[in-house]
Amino acid sequence: MRKIMIGATIAALGSLPAAAAVTVSSIDGVSPYGAPATFQFDGATPEYSGTIYTDSVGGVRAQPAGSTGGYGAVGPSNAQSSTVLDLSAFGEISSITFLWGSVDTYNSLAILGTGVTFNGGDEGVSPSNGDQVNPNSNRLVTLTFTGADRWNVTGLQFNSTGNAFEFDNVNVTTAGAVPEPASWALMLGGFGAIGSAMRSRRKAALSFG
Repeated sequence: MRKIMIGATIAALGSLPAAAAVTVSSIDGVSPYGAPATFQFDGATPEYSGTIYTDSVGGVRAQPAGSTGGYGAVGPSNAQSSTVLDLSAFGEISSITFLWGSVDTYNSLAILGTGVTFNGGDEGVSPSNGDQVNPNSNRLVTLTFTGADRWNVTGLQFNSTGNAFEFDNVNVTTAGAVPEPASWALMLGGFGAIGSAMRSRRKAALSFG
């Protein structure tokens, strides 16, 4: 799997255009918390394959600082060590934000469809001390996509080999398709042809009028 340093823009591998990239950044997760979210984990949703929790259990899981209601969590002492949030129905995604609770190095997030995976504690998502109440280790993470990666994102896979990866309020922002330069050229050429045809018809009408 391809790995990125958080806060840096990394060009995608393979056949993707050079402009395709994923940028990851984060800020204090408590102060800005409360904005509307696409997935609030306050009830079952078909896109999420994991368990929703409302409690905190010492040594197992803890609700992210600033979170209210339900939240997701994975880890060996929870119901599963890996789970997926399916985003394949969204089409072009420009950015995703989510609250990452008590960041730890044994937590990792895979952005499905892009080949990008990163761990808690990577640059931009730190400190990774697992503190369950400190705003600095409960981060509001933003994933920003450019180029083909906007279309490639199919989901988020949350993984943990410890206890635990907690998350909440995943917000997905979509964007309308922007034509490629070749498409613009075809469109402009088409408009030019239409204009020429209209001028020809007008001249013909004047000649026989």
